[in-house]
Amino acid sequence: MQKIDDLVCWRCGASLDDEPLPLARESTCRGCGADLHVCRLCEYYDTRVANDCREPIADKVTNKVKSNFCGYLRPKPHAYNAADPAALGARQGLESLFGLDTGSTSASPTTTDAARNALDELFGRK
Repeated sequence: MQKIDDLVCWRCGASLDDEPLPLARESTCRGCGADLHVCRLCEYYDTRVANDCREPIADKVTNKVKSNFCGYLRPKPHAYNAADPAALGARQGLESLFGLDTGSTSASPTTTDAARNALDELFGRK
């Protein structure tokens, strides 16, 4: 049985050391239940190229997180990518721009009311 050091689930980061290789199309993560025979776990997965795949003759796969039949899948060590710090900074910037409390997922009632009033004034509803 082939083994890849540091092979982890692309979704939760759980170790896949016990998973037999090559990955079966029906393989799932024991930690989170995510499909494993997916583009997101492949060395060829690259969002900067056409079809998000560096393998030039692979068929196009539209859903990169669902099990597929691609025969070019090469599991990538360290496939788990925790939230990108730049993306988190952008989200916080948007939340502050729209007056959302960055510590929670909802706006405070006064902020919500103020935003609603501003929209009503903008569209002449007041």
